[in-house]
Amino acid sequence: MYHAIDTGLTIIIFYLISYFFCRIGFYSQQFHRKLWNSLLAIAFISTVVAGLFLALQINYKWNIPSVKTILKWHVEFGIGLAFTGLIHFIWHLSYFGKIFWKQEVLKEKTDYKKQAIQEISSNLFIVGYVSSSIQFLLIREVMNIAGGYELITGTFLGSWLIASAIGASLGGKSQMNDIRKINLVFSISPVISFFFLLFFSRLFLNSGETPSFLVSMIFTFLVIIPFCLTSGFTFVKLISAARSVNNFTPGRSFSIETVGGIVSGVLISMLTSGFLNTYQLLLLTILLSITYTLLAFYITKYNSKFSLKILIALVAACIIIFNPDVFFRQILHPGISVTLTKDTPYGNISKGSYNGEESVFYNQRLISFNNDVIQSEEDVHYAMLQSESPGKVVVISGSIRSCLPEIMKYPVNKITYIERDPALVKSVIKIDSIPGALNIENTDAFTYIRNTREKADVILLLLPPPSTLLLNKYYTTEFFGEVKKRLNVNGIFMCSPGPGDTYFNKESLNLYSSIYNSLATVFKNIKPVIGNKIYFIASDKDLTLSFCKLTETRNIRNTYVCSDYLSDDLISKKSDEFNKLLDHGIKQNSFAFPVASFHFQTYNFSKYLDEKIPAVVCLLLLFALPVFTIKGKNLVMYFSASALAGFEIIMLLTLQLLMGNMFQLTGLVIAGLMTGLAIGAGTNMTFISSYSFVKRIFFLVLFYLGFGLLYNYLLEVKSSLPAILLILFFVFIPALCTGHIFRELTLRIDENLSISEIYSADLAGSALGFIFISGIAIPVFGIQISIFIISFLVFVGFLFGAIRNKL
Repeated sequence: MYHAIDTGLTIIIFYLISYFFCRIGFYSQQFHRKLWNSLLAIAFISTVVAGLFLALQINYKWNIPSVKTILKWHVEFGIGLAFTGLIHFIWHLSYFGKIFWKQEVLKEKTDYKKQAIQEISSNLFIVGYVSSSIQFLLIREVMNIAGGYELITGTFLGSWLIASAIGASLGGKSQMNDIRKINLVFSISPVISFFFLLFFSRLFLNSGETPSFLVSMIFTFLVIIPFCLTSGFTFVKLISAARSVNNFTPGRSFSIETVGGIVSGVLISMLTSGFLNTYQLLLLTILLSITYTLLAFYITKYNSKFSLKILIALVAACIIIFNPDVFFRQILHPGISVTLTKDTPYGNISKGSYNGEESVFYNQRLISFNNDVIQSEEDVHYAMLQSESPGKVVVISGSIRSCLPEIMKYPVNKITYIERDPALVKSVIKIDSIPGALNIENTDAFTYIRNTREKADVILLLLPPPSTLLLNKYYTTEFFGEVKKRLNVNGIFMCSPGPGDTYFNKESLNLYSSIYNSLATVFKNIKPVIGNKIYFIASDKDLTLSFCKLTETRNIRNTYVCSDYLSDDLISKKSDEFNKLLDHGIKQNSFAFPVASFHFQTYNFSKYLDEKIPAVVCLLLLFALPVFTIKGKNLVMYFSASALAGFEIIMLLTLQLLMGNMFQLTGLVIAGLMTGLAIGAGTNMTFISSYSFVKRIFFLVLFYLGFGLLYNYLLEVKSSLPAILLILFFVFIPALCTGHIFRELTLRIDENLSISEIYSADLAGSALGFIFISGIAIPVFGIQISIFIISFLVFVGFLFGAIRNKL
C-alpha cells in the first residue's frame, strides 16, 4: 500500500506552515527556499538510488536483498519528490515573465527597546508554564497512541528537544524582534499541533493498533514540530529582550521559565488525578495562552479587557462542564461509537459500542469485550487446572469481568484482584455485583506481593508483555522470587510474556528465553504453552499439559479449553518443540539488567524489516548528528545536559524499583530536578563560584562516577521516606551543577558564543540523553554501567569543551 494522498497532503500542509513562518518573519525567504530545496534534493537522491538498485536487479538479475522494500521506498520517495517538485515549479513560474525581478528579503525592523515590556518576568513564566503543560499533555496522548515503550518515550522527548533547539537556533538568527507578534504566534501554535495530532492519527494510523517505531517516530515529530519551533524561538527572543530591556542575565530568564515549568508539572499532576481529562486541559492551556497574549499586548482598554475575561471564563466553564474528550476520542476511534471517556493518573479509559457490542479501551488498546471466550479461558484454566484444590487465587491485572466467571468454576474461597487503577476496575465490573469471595486491591502488584503475608494456591500474572521498563519488573528474577514466597506448597504461577506466534524468530526467542531463564532460577518445573499468547506455567510440583483430560476429570465445563477445540497431544508436542528452541544461555531478566525490555523492542523492530534501516537513519539524523553542528565551547553544555537527562531516567526507574510504582512521586522527582536547574541557572552561589569552571565540571564527572559505585547500596534501602529523600538529593545536585554551567556559559557570551547556540546545545544534548540511556544503554548494559556511561559523557564535554577551549 502506497500513501499517495497521505504523503501529498502532509507535504502541502507543512509547506503552508513553513511559508507562514517565513511571511511573519521567523526566518527569511532565502532560508525557507533552502529548506525546501534540501527536501527536494533528499527526495530526488533517495528516488534515484532506489531506482538504480531496481534497474540493476531487473536488467542484470542481481540478487539484491529486500528488493520489495527498495521498491516500496522508491515509490514513497517518488511521491514526495512529485509534490515537492510541484511546489518548486510553482516558485519559478514568475521567472518566465519577470526574469529581472528580484525578491526583497523580509526583515523585521522592530527593536526591543522601542517596546513596552514591563512584565517580561510574567511573559517568561507563562511561556514556561504553557510549554511544559503542552509537553506533559501531548506526551501522555502520543504515548497512548504509539505504544508508550521507552524507545518511543525517549523519541518523543528527544524530538521535542531537537525541534525546540531548531527553533532556538532560528531565533538567534532571525531579525524578527516584535514581542507582540512572537507571543501571538506562540499562543496559536499549540492549536496547530493539536490539529496535527488528530489529523495524522486518522490519516496514517489504524484505531487500536500499535504503529511501528518508524511510523511512531515520524508521527511524533510531525505533531510536535509546529509548537516546538515556536517555543524555542520565543524563549530565545524573550531572553534577548529581558537582557536588553531589563538587564536580566540569561540564567535568570532560564530560571523564571523553569519555575513556570515546575508549577505546570504540579498542576497537571493534580488535575489529571481524576479531575479533568487530557483534551480538556489541552484546550484550557491553549485558552490561557491566547488570553494572556491578548490582555498583555493587544487589548488596552479596561472595558475591553473585562469583557474578554468574562468571555474566556464562559468558554472555560463550557470546556469543563461539557466534556469535549468524547468528541476527540470518537475521532481517534472511528470504528466504534464512543459513549464515555475518562483520564486517570495511570491512563485513559474509553467505552464504546459496535453493533450493540460494548467494549472497553485502555490507553487506546482493546482490553475487554463481550464473548472474549478464548482469551479468558486460556488466561485462567491453563494454570488453575494444575492445582488440585485452588482455594486462594491472586489475579494481577487483566480483565476481571472476563476472568471471574472462569475462576468461579473452581471451589475457591478467596480471589484477590490487584489492579493499580481503581477507575479501570469500576469501568469493567459493577461494584454492587462483586461476589463475597472477591477482594480488590488498588495498589502496585510488586508492592503487594512483597509486603503481604498471605499465601495463595494460584497466582495469575495477566499484565501485558515487558514492553516498557515499568512492565519489565514483573518479569524479573526478583519478582518471580517474591511470587514464590507467596505461594503455598505446590502452588502455581503463570505469566504470558508475548503473543503465541506460529513462527518464532530470533528476536522473539531471545525475549522468551530471558524470561524462561529467570523463572528457571526460582521454580523447579516450567511448562510453556502456545495458545493465542505464550504462557509460562511454573511450580515446584510436576506439571501436565493434559488440559482436555483434566477438564473432563474435574467436570469443568468450558467452551474453548476442552476436547472440542484442543488436543492434549498437539499441545504437548508444540510445547516440546518450543522448549527446544529456547536459548538457555540468554541472560536472565533482572532489575539491574532489564534485557527483556530490550529484546521486546528488537522483536518489535523485526516485525517491520523494511523500516529498520530508515528508522536507524532517522535516529542518527535526529539525535546523533547535531553534536557535529555544535561549537566546541558549547560541548560542555551539550554533554552535561545529555548526562542529566539520562540520569533523570535512571532515577525515575530507581524510584519505581524502590517504591513499587512511580506514578504519584514522578512529579516530585521532576520538580526536584527542575528546582535544581532553576536555582543553578538563576542565582550566583559564591561557594560554587569560588572554584574554577573546570573544577566544577570535573566535580560533576566525579559525582556521577561515585553515584555509580554506590548505586547498589541505594537499592538496599527499604524504608520509603529515606529512599525518597535520597533520590531527591541525588537528583538535585547534578541539576544544580548543570544549571550553573548554563549560567556560567551565558555570562561569557562573546561574538563567537550566542544565547541561542547555548540553549540549542542544552536541548539537543538532553534529546540524546533521553533516547540513548532509556532505549539502549539501560536494557543492554544495565543501570550501574549506564551511570558510568553518563559520567563518561560529562568527561567528554570536560575534555573537548572545557579543556580544549580553555574555559
